[in-house]
Amino acid sequence: MVRFAFALFALSAAGCAVDAADPDLVADAPPLSENWTVSSSATNQSWSAVLAGNASAFIHCNLDYGEGYMLTDFGVNEEPVANPAEFIASMNGACREFDLPDAALPRTGNYVYAGIFAAPSYRPGLHLTQVPAVDSYPIGLQLRVNPGTHVKDVRITYAHKDATGTALDVAAPYYTPWAIGYSGTVVGLNCPAQQVMTGLDLDYDSVTGQIRFLEIHCRDLVF
Repeated sequence: MVRFAFALFALSAAGCAVDAADPDLVADAPPLSENWTVSSSATNQSWSAVLAGNASAFIHCNLDYGEGYMLTDFGVNEEPVANPAEFIASMNGACREFDLPDAALPRTGNYVYAGIFAAPSYRPGLHLTQVPAVDSYPIGLQLRVNPGTHVKDVRITYAHKDATGTALDVAAPYYTPWAIGYSGTVVGLNCPAQQVMTGLDLDYDSVTGQIRFLEIHCRDLVF
């Protein structure tokens, strides 16, 4: 997969920018001791259309950038104006680093924006959906789909820590806004309890640009 750096998810030909300063955050003080870990083995949850794709793409935050990186943002573009179907025709993702040695598990301010896939053509204007910066951890996706053919829209499921501060409150999840606002059959891809979303794989049709298969990667977050 070709990766690109995006200042505001704007498409460009620059390389990935790792350890950039997140404009929404101030870096935390150096941690004193390690309190959180992320497991090295992944649990996968997937959706498939009836039709198959002929091209693949992925974003693997923790494998490519470090164990503290989770998948927290998406930027998507719609289908071309001339196409009557409604679908995601381009997708970018943001991997943001969380401070595992800090018991509060805040973001460090380091992040990477990466291009995931793009159809041969798509409508200008990027639609964003993002996990909030404070005490919010991605635990899955919801998709709106045409069940037989393609993904139409996406939003992220996230959780806060519970009252103990040592586990995620997965019984009361939250959702980011839908990226585009299209209607469709809702499909939930949920990480198992106490796991966070660290990446995804997808297959798409290289001619139509429609996503035919999408799989998220989840890893244990352990205090």
